[in-house]
Amino acid sequence: MSREFIVLVLFFTLSSSTYNSNGKLILEGAASFDLSGFTKLTNTTKHSYGHVFNTNPVLFKNLSFHIHVHFAIIPEHNNSGSHGMTCVLSPTRHLPGVSSDQYLGLFNKTTNGNKTSNNIIAIELDINKDDEFGDINDNHVGININSLRSIVSRPAGYYDDNDGKFYNLSLISGKVMRLSIVYSHPDKQLDVTLSPAEFSDTPWKPLLSLKRDLSPYILEEMYLGFTASTGSVGAIHYMLNSVSGPGVDYPSFDISVVPTLPPYPKKVTDKTRMILAVCLVLAVIVAFVTSLIGFLFYMRHKKVKEVLEEWEVQYGPHRFAYKELYNATKGFKEKQVLGSGGFGQVYRGTLPGSDAEIAVKRTCHGSSQGKSEFIAEISTIELWEEGKLFDASEESIRQEPNRGEIELVLKLGVLCSHQAESVRPDMSAVMRILNGVLQLPDNLLDVVRAERLRGQPEISMEMLLGMNSISTLPFTNSFISHGR
Repeated sequence: MSREFIVLVLFFTLSSSTYNSNGKLILEGAASFDLSGFTKLTNTTKHSYGHVFNTNPVLFKNLSFHIHVHFAIIPEHNNSGSHGMTCVLSPTRHLPGVSSDQYLGLFNKTTNGNKTSNNIIAIELDINKDDEFGDINDNHVGININSLRSIVSRPAGYYDDNDGKFYNLSLISGKVMRLSIVYSHPDKQLDVTLSPAEFSDTPWKPLLSLKRDLSPYILEEMYLGFTASTGSVGAIHYMLNSVSGPGVDYPSFDISVVPTLPPYPKKVTDKTRMILAVCLVLAVIVAFVTSLIGFLFYMRHKKVKEVLEEWEVQYGPHRFAYKELYNATKGFKEKQVLGSGGFGQVYRGTLPGSDAEIAVKRTCHGSSQGKSEFIAEISTIELWEEGKLFDASEESIRQEPNRGEIELVLKLGVLCSHQAESVRPDMSAVMRILNGVLQLPDNLLDVVRAERLRGQPEISMEMLLGMNSISTLPFTNSFISHGR
């Protein structure tokens, strides 16, 4: 009875990190360890190849051996593959100078078919029909020695043990499959069987057989490995393997423990890019329009925002909100301007909800120009309307007995600060009024109100002084003594 050495390559293990930590596998090219516990020979990179080899060589010379592989190929497109993968026995664990595409990461144009130096035996799982190598179709299994031109090949499938019929298998179905390679040294025969991974046993009838002594092609020690390549079409070739020692028979395998393989990553097409670009542009436009509308609302609100200054708190109640005055003057339009006073422009307006016409003097918020005069004017008229004109004077002179003289001076102050020049008295008129030569009408407040509302004078100082409605007030020395 001849010696047999059985090599078991099992495609799934608990974790790929076992190989990393123990150094059992060497990865080259596009090959990598997947987080899900798979070893990937290729990724989504086009025109690339990947290698996975055992670190240590194994004795194959003049021995029988079994190799069992579980694999899966996930194509970029469901109806077309890339190029394929191989299970290979090589004299070295490095294959320098190899090419991708139709060379499956196994040879290049120069080394392919070199019978004197290759010493390579490979089982190809080919998913692309290359006439250059005499491929029978784009879904076949072949036995290759030192060349990509298969010595024997068959369409991918299996013979059922029960009915003996042949059933096709698609190598690019994305399903896990089992590849069994058995070489009998006494019989000098190499058998290759393909079957679904869920089968508990390998079909008895092999998919293809080669009656040949492999000793001339095998060195004393050979490296067991796997290669795969992609071309212009992508495919991900998955595998996990484990090598066992002599005497190991074909193990049972529970397909239920195999994780679901992820699909081939979707490529972002030009159409998708266009949709994303349009969505991005629309989002930017919506954001801009929203911001613009918000800004306009803010500016509109800012225009009518009520600003309560310190002098308003100190010198009287806040009769109208700024928004009301803004609307009453139609936004302080130029056509509403009645005239310009000493401290700002005066606008004609109509209060919303009534027919009452008003005159609004507008000053610049935050400006100090003429503020004290404006405050004095507003506060004096306010107190005058309330019958508290005397309170507009400074406390230092409120103790004076001549209250009438003080109120007369305050009234003259209002006239002198009037926006209409014709209404403002000259110094001669002022002195005559103070000396009692001329008299002011007792309805002077109504006259001032009317003139302020109209914005332009319809009455002159001469007319005012001609209204003898009040008695002459003597101007005493006690008032003059205080410099007022």
